[in-house]
Amino acid sequence: MLLGAVMLTADICIVGGGLLGTATAFYAAKAGLKVALVEERELASGTSGVAFGGVSLAIYSYASARVPKSYVELSKASLSLYQRAQQEIGPPLDLDAPGSIDPFYNEEDSARGLERCRGLQACGVPCEFIDYKQIKQIEPAVAPIAIHAIYCPVDAHVTPMGVVWAFAKAARQMGAEILTNTRAISLISRGQRVVGVATSAGEIFASDVVCASGSGVPSLAAGVGIQVPLDLARGQMFVTERIPPLLRTYVHNIKQTPAGAIVFGTTREPGVKDTTVTSVEGTHKMLKWASELVPALANVKLLRSWAGLRLLPPDGYPIIGRPEGVEGLLLAVMHRGVTLAPAVGSILTDLITDGKTALDISPYRLERFASSAAGAEAQETFYGT
Repeated sequence: MLLGAVMLTADICIVGGGLLGTATAFYAAKAGLKVALVEERELASGTSGVAFGGVSLAIYSYASARVPKSYVELSKASLSLYQRAQQEIGPPLDLDAPGSIDPFYNEEDSARGLERCRGLQACGVPCEFIDYKQIKQIEPAVAPIAIHAIYCPVDAHVTPMGVVWAFAKAARQMGAEILTNTRAISLISRGQRVVGVATSAGEIFASDVVCASGSGVPSLAAGVGIQVPLDLARGQMFVTERIPPLLRTYVHNIKQTPAGAIVFGTTREPGVKDTTVTSVEGTHKMLKWASELVPALANVKLLRSWAGLRLLPPDGYPIIGRPEGVEGLLLAVMHRGVTLAPAVGSILTDLITDGKTALDISPYRLERFASSAAGAEAQETFYGT
């Protein structure tokens, strides 16, 4: 344990104990690297601990009808890595793959959904565009307000906290040092190279530093002259009492846990950074939407709700990799961290050990934001009723 001003040395120091940080710790430790991870509070105490938990190849919430092939490939790789990790690690990594239905409620959104489905199929995603009759056969609980949907039989979901704990446990077993309640104060640099992290418990020196602390990334990076653009938006989640089996699949933003509770959400409240559950309007909107889509939920008791922050780079897509101008630093900040965490952790490890990665991450370099046209059509939207 790091105490006082004692120094710790490692091959890689990771800032952030959420999905991205612990996944990176797992893959780096598996590759034989000496790993140190610091988390300001407890593991999964930030966005990862309040996320919905979808692991999806087919469900996207971007205004652009088609999703870039490179982004689909990230999702495909991540699902494969989740499946492998499930075998290697076991509980509490609770991957369940019942498939997904992404519904559309009007002809305009359906047309965009069809275009997206065709694009996904061209990328090798096993999905199909179906009408309500077919929806009803797959998911009888869904009401006819869903006139079309994308159905993907391989889509999955997890309990995000469980994934964090699973990755952390496995990383520790392979020798990783995971320090909770340890605040990263600043990055330590020598000239144009980051060489470590100054923390509330002392200094950690490392050959490479990964910033994966969500909303904390911009301030840390700014300390070494790197500007990371990031918007925040509140999302509220809801969980019901346990009920008998109702949902066969995971319907966009509605899932049933193995224990029987229904989890649904989230609201999309851009610019709202307060994580207090205060939006009565948003709560009523989501309750109305859920019960209209799945009428059996109308009389189910709501037990609790919570709120978290979505991390949204300006174009909606991830920021991954080494920024130009500073050596020894890697960034990992994004929305959809649940889906992408294993792929990102593996990618960052490959960059450190091999200097390259098999997956194309060139579209997700920080430097793309130097162009004012970057991601003009990628803003998030919500296909609501």
